[in-house]
Amino acid sequence: MLKTIVPKSPILRKYIDVFYVFNTDKTVKFSHLAFPHTNTAISFFKGVRITRNEYVITIQSNSKNNGHIEMLGKYTKPVVVHYEGGFEEIAIVFKALGVNRFIQEDFNSVAPAFSQAYENTIWKKFAATLFDTENKIGAIEDFLLSQWREIPDLQKLEKALNCFGNSETDYSVGDVAEISGYSLKSFQRHFTKHLGCSPAVYKRIARFRNSLNSKLFAKEFKSLTSITYENNYTDQSYFIREFNKLTNQNPGKFFRHISLADGEKIVWEIL
Repeated sequence: MLKTIVPKSPILRKYIDVFYVFNTDKTVKFSHLAFPHTNTAISFFKGVRITRNEYVITIQSNSKNNGHIEMLGKYTKPVVVHYEGGFEEIAIVFKALGVNRFIQEDFNSVAPAFSQAYENTIWKKFAATLFDTENKIGAIEDFLLSQWREIPDLQKLEKALNCFGNSETDYSVGDVAEISGYSLKSFQRHFTKHLGCSPAVYKRIARFRNSLNSKLFAKEFKSLTSITYENNYTDQSYFIREFNKLTNQNPGKFFRHISLADGEKIVWEIL
């Protein structure tokens, strides 16, 4: 069962899109594709063993491991996720810069790969008791609020994300650096430190996600041509090439096969 929950705390809602809870009351075996996203996630697992290969994560039952934490990094190819067995997962889906306010390390230093274990001592201590708690989401909210911190750099970077998220204007990386109050070199360094990718890579992912929203949540039919120009792709050929790079399939096939989970909050392709 997959269920998404919006944080109750108004502070947390600034930095977190949703929590999602995924648990099974029986043994399951299925796979899905996850696509590049400007958001990131930290997942708590009960009873799993996780192995990772190139853009493939396999999550298997393991009763001896009841407090694993997995952190997503940035990626520019679809990730295959295999589930085998029975387990519980609670994920925190952070907005683009959100995770930085709740961890003590620089994001890029702890999430350099597409996915990895998060070994922070404070977080691991919390994870070890989470699944014995009756109100798990409430416990996570309390824990996150106890870890919240202000980071001056993020206010300037938030201006940058607003520029990259604006589909009406095609800002260059240099333009966004200037608007945000950075030199180009300093902007690239701070951006990578807190976002886990370069500004140019983030711009590609943000434009891809904007194009998904343009198609999936439009009130009326939109052609690929209209989506191309709405999202500042130079032409439809470039749009198709970018989709192929980020999803391993052309836009037509992609939109035919994706699934929207739990009230259209999560975009997956079930394999």
